[in-house]
Amino acid sequence: MKNPCKRETLPAMIALKHKTYPSLIISEEKIQILLLDKTGKRASRLAEERLEPSVITGGEVKNGEKLSQSLLRLFQAAKIDKREVVVGIPENKCYTKILSMPLLRIDELTEAVEWEAETYLPVPADQVYMDWKIISEEKNHINILLIAVAKEIIDGYTAALEAAHLTPVAFETTALSLVRLIEKEGKRAVILELQREHAVLTLTKGKLIEASSIVSLAGEEGEAGLPYLIQTIQKMLAFYETKHQDEEKVQTIYVCGEGASQEAIDEIGKGSGREVKPCPLPIENLPKGRELSFAVASSLAQKEIEEPKNVRTINLLPPKLQEAFDVKQNQWINKYLFAIATGVTATVAIAALGTQVFLGGVAAKLESEKLTLAPLPQETGEAIKETERLNRNGRTIVEVGSGRTFPQTRLAVLLPNIPEGVAVVSLTLDENQKKLKLVGKARTRTVLLKFRENIEGTDMFSEATLPLSSIEQAENIDFIMNIKMN
Repeated sequence: MKNPCKRETLPAMIALKHKTYPSLIISEEKIQILLLDKTGKRASRLAEERLEPSVITGGEVKNGEKLSQSLLRLFQAAKIDKREVVVGIPENKCYTKILSMPLLRIDELTEAVEWEAETYLPVPADQVYMDWKIISEEKNHINILLIAVAKEIIDGYTAALEAAHLTPVAFETTALSLVRLIEKEGKRAVILELQREHAVLTLTKGKLIEASSIVSLAGEEGEAGLPYLIQTIQKMLAFYETKHQDEEKVQTIYVCGEGASQEAIDEIGKGSGREVKPCPLPIENLPKGRELSFAVASSLAQKEIEEPKNVRTINLLPPKLQEAFDVKQNQWINKYLFAIATGVTATVAIAALGTQVFLGGVAAKLESEKLTLAPLPQETGEAIKETERLNRNGRTIVEVGSGRTFPQTRLAVLLPNIPEGVAVVSLTLDENQKKLKLVGKARTRTVLLKFRENIEGTDMFSEATLPLSSIEQAENIDFIMNIKMN
């Protein structure tokens, strides 16, 4: 579940936004892997492998060992060595609900959503991994998309992934990936992923998921199962258009998946009486003739990765995985800040040394010429005086530099005093004013105050202050700390 947080949170998972993760699609029929290039617009590497029928049943992993072996082969075939993945999972045992909530603070909204979830979920809340995001904010209310998936579903995938030495950074359902493909259209539509033995049918408008279901094709060939699928589409449209007569009608059905042949598109169009066309694809360089079979993987690859508590995205990552990832991210951020500070210090030192050497060389040359030349003209004497002045300035630069405390020295004191549960994501150093400003996130108020106590207990820093707004919350705090330096 989401934890209380401010409306606009700082990026605690700062490194995630700047990394490209393989998107891994897992279904009962097959697994797919896709990695984008640095532009984020072209497929760099991809592969797929079909699964035996007994590996996953009803969306639940039944043979984790075989799934992990297939995952290992898949990554080897795609020649992908990255071990952190974004995972797309089936719709089985997935619960979706649109909530209209009053205008509340985010912490109040979190509590209200949890109460609503208890009402709507057909199972106890402690049996699901749940997340939500703000879809839109109206004048008098907020629209929320709530997604919950049974824990045994995600836990089964997590175990198989870990056995294959893979670490999930996000979980997403097929419907969410499908909606992302057409959300910019902004119109009510049906989007359909058509596979060999099943189809995922989603009614959507913009970012809203109004209905989603899995339609079994009874193990028959996709073409033979189409009549039943078309009947289901007709029933869904009739139900929602009767219930919402004053709202926009569905004009278009978008189709993707390996079963999205031209024949299937034509038959669905004829049976539904609606326009049917292929899903728009967000990336290029997909296998020719099979582009639509990688549509969901393509969408998932472009997912914005955020913590589950972010109010603008949905991430069904279990809390234990999030906690482990937070520790790793904190270590990465600290190393990143130290590397930056070291680079800045080296640049300053090299510049100062270069100035001294250059001016010293000029002065030495002129001094030599002064000893060997005849009496100098007036303008030459003035040039020598100016050179000597510059030389004195050059020595002053070095003397001032040697008397300063460079950033890496201060960071060497700061970093060991950052306790577990605190992540520093921004650092501003002003040596002239003897001030240091830190921006970051703290898991609890207690650990944040411990951080301040650690800072004030060093000889390098004299006083650390926190605005009242940084300590109002008890948990998941975005903080700003201003530090006076000795």
